[in-house]
Amino acid sequence: MTFASLWDNFCNGVFDAALGWLLGLSWTATLVVVAVGTGVILALVRKIATDQDLLARADADKKTLKKRLREAKAARDAEAVRRIRTTKSMVALRTFSQEGKPLLLAVVPIAILATWCFNRLGYVPPAAGEEIEVVLYAPVSAVGEVAHLVPAEGLRADRWVQPVTMAEVQGTAGGLARWVVRAEGRTKPYQLVFRLRDRTFDRAELLVGQPTYSTPLTTDAAGEMGVELKMREAKLLDVVPGLGSLLPPWLIAYLVLVIPLAIVVKRVLRVY
Repeated sequence: MTFASLWDNFCNGVFDAALGWLLGLSWTATLVVVAVGTGVILALVRKIATDQDLLARADADKKTLKKRLREAKAARDAEAVRRIRTTKSMVALRTFSQEGKPLLLAVVPIAILATWCFNRLGYVPPAAGEEIEVVLYAPVSAVGEVAHLVPAEGLRADRWVQPVTMAEVQGTAGGLARWVVRAEGRTKPYQLVFRLRDRTFDRAELLVGQPTYSTPLTTDAAGEMGVELKMREAKLLDVVPGLGSLLPPWLIAYLVLVIPLAIVVKRVLRVY
């Protein structure tokens, strides 16, 4: 088992126990709660890791200096403006040392939460009877062959045998075969087994009718074959898009929510 798999299992285990009940809510409601939780984590870490008295006094000083700067500009007092700006820089420099520690302490819990979100909130879990496209990726040498999806109880497909055609996958030529399947809902995932010539791929699973979904992409140890489940990406209000593979829709939605909510939580908890 790779480090990535171990990390995923750890993060899923931690937050499934703590937040698994959220998956019974709507996707948007779940994301809002997660965003508020992120704000609470950031606020509490900052409260513990920083000199709040110093930051409170600095905040008061900044407000006073801002007011005086406006007055100096209105009076066209260039010397006062210069002096106030210098003082503002000194206050900012004094508080700058307080910013690093809370960021470092928040990295681990936020990384665990983000991994859980990636594994639980990135896609809409397939419903019973919903059509799901399944793609088998194969070496280019398999082009022209046929691939078999092994029938399983509760799993339906228009055709169990599909041709392997030429395709470009992430800039590299390869072969692929496609199926559209439907399945009955059940707690146990369906084991998807594919046969291609003398090779068998049995690492892919399909979970249907549950609040969670299976890993969208699985590959063999050599990285020569893989299976992708083409599930619907979860989007805020079903419209907020992503930015390709760099920022998926769930992450855009998370950032849209967490930035203002973190500010609100910080003010409510009186954290400077």
